[in-house]
Parts: sequence; structure tokens; C-alpha cells
Amino acid sequence: MIGYLTYHTLYGNYNLQNYYINKFEIKLFEDFNYRLQQSLADVNKDIFALHYQFEDMKDEITKRKMPLPAEGEVLIKLD
Repeated sequence: MIGYLTYHTLYGNYNLQNYYINKFEIKLFEDFNYRLQQSLADVNKDIFALHYQFEDMKDEITKRKMPLPAEGEVLIKLD
């Protein structure tokens, strides 16, 4: 029994190295999938705001595209 387990650990198709690689790939996929879902939600909100002409949402969209302060815009720094 121990010989069988040792053989498959060293020479088998699914060993500890493959297990950790698979675990890492699953983590990468879940992270990518989460970021993709968040991006889709943001785009849906932007389309909804543009369709119904919400002024505050239009301002947020333009700030997301250009994060630097606009001409004459006042920034307040809070500590």
C-alpha cells in the first residue's frame, strides 16, 4: 500500500505539485472572474445612467475617464 502511494506521488499524473498548480490556477480564475463581473456591473450602471440622463452619474463617468482635477475645480484634502 505504501509503495503504491509513493509511486503515484512521485510518478503519477496527479501529485502534490499538480495539486498546488491547480489550486493556484483556480484562484487566478476566480479573481479574474470577479473583476470581470465588477467591470460588467460598472458598465451596466454607466449605460443606465447615460440612458436616463442622470447628471451626477455623467459626472462620475467623466471623472473615471479623467481622474485629474478639471480646470477651476477645488480639491479638499482630509486627514
